[in-house]
Order: sequence, then C-alpha cells, then structure tokens
Amino acid sequence: MDMVLDRSGGFRIGVIGDLHSHWDDWDLAHFDRSEYDVLLFTGDLGGGTPGSGMNVAKSISRLRRPTLVMPGNNDAADIARLSAEFGHQRGLSRILGSNPPDDTHASSAGEARLCGYSLHRLRTRDVDVTVVTARPHSLGGPELTFAKLLEQTHGVGSIDESSLRLTELIDRAETEKLIFLSHNGPTGFGSNPADMWGCDFKPGGGDWGDPDLAHAIDYARRIGHEVLAVIAGHMHLRTKQGQERPWMREWNDTLYINAARVPRITSERGEVYRHHVSVRIEADAIEADEVFVAQDGSG
Repeated sequence: MDMVLDRSGGFRIGVIGDLHSHWDDWDLAHFDRSEYDVLLFTGDLGGGTPGSGMNVAKSISRLRRPTLVMPGNNDAADIARLSAEFGHQRGLSRILGSNPPDDTHASSAGEARLCGYSLHRLRTRDVDVTVVTARPHSLGGPELTFAKLLEQTHGVGSIDESSLRLTELIDRAETEKLIFLSHNGPTGFGSNPADMWGCDFKPGGGDWGDPDLAHAIDYARRIGHEVLAVIAGHMHLRTKQGQERPWMREWNDTLYINAARVPRITSERGEVYRHHVSVRIEADAIEADEVFVAQDGSG
C-alpha cells in the first residue's frame, strides 16, 4: 500500500486494537464514513477458535479505506482462509505475506490487506512517512512462535532471522520518518505484570515484548530514521490481576501505543461504546487519543 494524497497537511490514522470477534457491520459503516486516511488493525480477529475470525475478516475486507491488518497469534490457525478472504477482495490469489522477500512495497491503496515484513509509504505535500510492518503472529516473549508457519510464509525461522529481515526492510525505506506496526510491542518497557508489555500470566512477570522489534527500532534510529510511533496490541490493557496498563507512552521522541483494550465493545448504563485509537501526524507533530464511540455515533 503506497498512498499519495495531493494535498497539504498530514494524515489521520485509525488504529483498531485486538478484536477477538468484537467487530461488526456497524463498525464497518462507521469507519467507512470516518475521516481517517488509513486504518491499522493490530490483529487477533477472532476469539482463538478455528474459524472464529472469518466473519470479521469478511467485514473488514469490505472497507473502502486503505487498511492494513497485522495477523495476531489467534489468527495463525486460520491464516490460509484469511489469506483467501483478503485476496479475493483484491481479486488476487495471494496475500502480501506470501510475496517474495524483495517484494516489500504493495500498491493499490484503498483495499484491506494482511501484512507483515513489508513497507507502506504514505505521502502528502507536507508529510512523507513509511509504515514498517513487523513480525506477524507473535505470542510475545523471547522465542519465535509459529516458527513453521513463518518459515513457510516469510522464510523466517528464528528471532535472529526476524531481526535481520526487519533491518533489511529498514534499509529499503525511502523516508526519514517511520511508523512500526506489530501485533505485540517491543522489549524494554518493563517486566511487571501491569507494564506496557509485561507478562501478567506467569509468576514473577517478565518482559514479554518482542526482542526483534526492539532491535529494529534501535537500528532505525542508529542509521538516522525518525521513529514517530510504534503501534501494537496483544497484551490486553486490563491485566489478569485487574490492573490497568498504560495504553501510550512517549519515549525517545517516539509514541508507543498499545491499542489492545479488550473487549473493545462495551456497554455502560445501557449505552454501547466501541474503542479505537486516533493518531494524527503533521509535519512537525504526532498525537494520539483513545476514542470511545457511542452506538448512536457520538464519541
């Protein structure tokens, strides 16, 4: 997805966190009539059982906005069917993730697509930024999860190979400014259960971020890129202990966003609210806000 808008100003990006089946045609209509230029999904379309993400995928594939969907760990079992669904929407027999290693740019903006290990350039007269999509299907932690699947679809069989693939992508990025999109966030944000990507399901906690993503971010900075934002999810904002993780943190002039507010559709006093994150990028600034849209359309 390369998108060029012949206008001044920047971009508005809608970030939809881990869905876990909390998406329907109301959301489809809402985002299609929104003012977002691009939509980014952090993954986990279904609820973790085979086939549970397919209805969600069918709805997302009908979006008329340029859309990138990062497959989560819950999407691994259905990846062939999801690939076919998004491929059918584009009239193709393959998905971005099946491309050869040197096919890192996708075109034909305006269509929903799965992503991973790829580059996507967004341009206006004032803003020129590349979205680097990182490793799909991450479960977090120090090990490469779904290694056989990643070997088949991306030729990546280890954390070191994933780090190398990401640095190769960064070397090919043609813009100074970068945004990273991943299912899980990077290491380096703490090991307590309520830290941004801390482990809340093992005694003693632990840093459950992706080391290959952290390496890629550091590498991008070292060679002169400005990393505007790192957008991810996976580690639910409400921990298993009932604590609340921070959904955003600014560090080293980069916004880190965890959009995994699960469930993203909730009700309060008879009113239904639907969650996403709004990101605004201008020539000299980036801002993000949580948004709770009421079913009647007010937010």
